[in-house]
Amino acid sequence: MSGSSLLEFFLFWGVWLLIPLLVDVVDALWSAWLVFANRRMAEPAPMPFTGRMPTVSVVIPAYNEQVDIDRCITSLKAQTYPHNLIDYVVVNDGSTDRTGEVVTGHIDGTAHIGHIRLHNQVIAGEEYGGDLMLVQGGRLGKPRAVNLGLSHAEGEIIMAIDSDVVLEPDAVEQAVAAFRNDPALAAATAHLIVDHNLLVQADEHGRLMLDDNDLPVPLRLTPMQRFLASAQFMEYLQAFRIGRHAEAMRGELFTLSGACGIFRREALAAAGYYHARTVSEDTDLTFALQRRGFKVGYLPQVRVHVAPTISWRSLYAQRVRWQRGELEVLAVHRDMVTHPSHFWRSSMPLRLWRDHTLAVMRLVWLLLLPLFPLLGYSLVLVAQALGLMVLMYLISDTLQLLIVYPICASSEKQLLRTGWIVLPVMQFYRQVTYLFRLSGILKTLTEPPRWTISTHWLRIPGLDYLQRLARDILAVWAD
Repeated sequence: MSGSSLLEFFLFWGVWLLIPLLVDVVDALWSAWLVFANRRMAEPAPMPFTGRMPTVSVVIPAYNEQVDIDRCITSLKAQTYPHNLIDYVVVNDGSTDRTGEVVTGHIDGTAHIGHIRLHNQVIAGEEYGGDLMLVQGGRLGKPRAVNLGLSHAEGEIIMAIDSDVVLEPDAVEQAVAAFRNDPALAAATAHLIVDHNLLVQADEHGRLMLDDNDLPVPLRLTPMQRFLASAQFMEYLQAFRIGRHAEAMRGELFTLSGACGIFRREALAAAGYYHARTVSEDTDLTFALQRRGFKVGYLPQVRVHVAPTISWRSLYAQRVRWQRGELEVLAVHRDMVTHPSHFWRSSMPLRLWRDHTLAVMRLVWLLLLPLFPLLGYSLVLVAQALGLMVLMYLISDTLQLLIVYPICASSEKQLLRTGWIVLPVMQFYRQVTYLFRLSGILKTLTEPPRWTISTHWLRIPGLDYLQRLARDILAVWAD
């Protein structure tokens, strides 16, 4: 092989394999190993408690959540932590459906006490022995609605959760244990599990449809919806069980999940509670806490289930909003990025480095792929490079899951055993979501900030045919 041919060989394969290997794979595998080496962090705290037990307030903002709020409150009633030490504050943020009526039914005891199915575990609805309060808001938006609920909360430990989540029965108990065991811990994010079992059928009035065993009737999913549900489970498993865990071990947690954030009351007050200046109030609050020197962590033993997004348009709107929020938080806390003493000790520049500077390479690969044959490279060489890169990511994903499987909860293991089949196409899913995020960058530069994101995208010639082809392929996969 001549010198020029050798140089050409290394340049081509270096761009297509070595850079992705160093950028994505090595970083991901190092994080996974760091998690495995510190796997004891994921072990539940032994019970029961000894000594004084703190009071807990759970604040739940709700807007038009007549289906989900019933299930959420049922999971709260089933908590193993003493009910007399918990108070729940639901803020009805100007709902136009039966949300307020459902909460009132739980307060006065007239609500149907059903059950929740989480895999092989059934969480039974129970009578609640603590305080449950409904606060009427006037369409304040999530940050102000949470702050309104906080004004009525009296607990020493505050949990702010979304109304569409389901907490495992020991979630509050494990959160309290973590804060007792680590007096320096000021705030933490729970571990989120994307769970398709939360997709259930309801009637036109928002009442859950129950089977003969008093369990919610599952929603029948199309092959595309099953794919999206499984892909999001795998995505969240890596993002939380590996990503959040590794960030916490390095002391650079990027964001407290808005689905379930846990705080010491005094730390939350010192950070100024939630702000409505960005569409990512949870990330904004995370940096406000870190700015004041508070320790922010991740609690893998506090497990919270969330339903997947099962349409591409809804997923698009979600990721655009996330991207807008990330950039808005950057603008608010830009001194944590630009100050030399903060740059490599702050999670924001590191996240931007991974999410933007290095992720642009994925877009470059996507755009350059059709052009390589025009530049003189053979189709065989291009196909080999593409195949090896996909194989490299597949091996990386497989190794990560093998590393974290032993420390997953039983419910996660069951989802993993049924969802691993999407691994070969996870790179396609990630590429699409990256394009969604790229759209978020453009929308941030051209549109005013708002929580609800437009789901209009460009119509591409032949897109309908590609969608039909994708549906046919997924139908075969589902069978």
